[in-house]
Amino acid sequence: MKQALNLPKKIYFKTGSAPVALRELSDIYHCNRALLITDPKLYLAGVAAPVVDQLRHQGIRVAEYFTIGETVSYEDLRGALPKLNEFQPDVILGVGGENALSAAKALLALYVDSELDLTAAADDSHLIPACDKAKLVLIAADCTSGAQTSPFAVLKDDEGEIRVLKSIYLLPELSITDADFTQWLTAEGIKNGALKVLSFAVRTYLDPNCTEFTNGLLVDAISLLLKDTKAAMHGNPAAREHLHNAAALVGGDELALRPACPQRQQKAEQQRGAQRPHFAAG
Repeated sequence: MKQALNLPKKIYFKTGSAPVALRELSDIYHCNRALLITDPKLYLAGVAAPVVDQLRHQGIRVAEYFTIGETVSYEDLRGALPKLNEFQPDVILGVGGENALSAAKALLALYVDSELDLTAAADDSHLIPACDKAKLVLIAADCTSGAQTSPFAVLKDDEGEIRVLKSIYLLPELSITDADFTQWLTAEGIKNGALKVLSFAVRTYLDPNCTEFTNGLLVDAISLLLKDTKAAMHGNPAAREHLHNAAALVGGDELALRPACPQRQQKAEQQRGAQRPHFAAG
């Protein structure tokens, strides 16, 4: 079965684009309260500080949550719920890599239903609710996953097993791929991120569900990764931007087409006696 390519409603895709995108939160969406989700390393490095400063300058109150592990866990999410429910944000804003952005996506779902069974929702995407209480905005701060353009959240359950939520309702209202947020990356971090996303791209390109449309995006991404990784490692800002953009392309393609945990998904589908859900972007 051919699957639809699921993408965010709006994608900002250029170095320096984040301030323009964030102005929409006050000028277009009229948001008043933002809950910012990031990880401890980025928080201490000040990567998210410009976002907080701009939102407050626009008159938007900001609360921050950054108590998440290397893979966001159910425990981490439970710890965020009191602040989420007390602050009542009208925008949830994730800044970081796949981990922080997964946390923001999962909290969007829990904002609607704090009793949502995340393990059951990982096996049956129909359990994930649409959220009309808050917008979701994602800003990528690394080049490893393209999670800012995908409808997936990667979590760790209470037994340490990886669970993946997957739903069009986890796509952000605004996806921001701004290489200014990758300046903190080391040469080693750039190399590891490029290798990871290149692996995603090649595996997706060879997937029988891949279409001519997605093939073109993936070929462009692979070309950028092969051409610009060394230059990005040596500090070339244009090359770093190309890697950041390539990850966004691969994130939208790879995660939309390929089941993240095929064995568990196949088992769940056999139990339900149903086909894999087919999502289309709205």
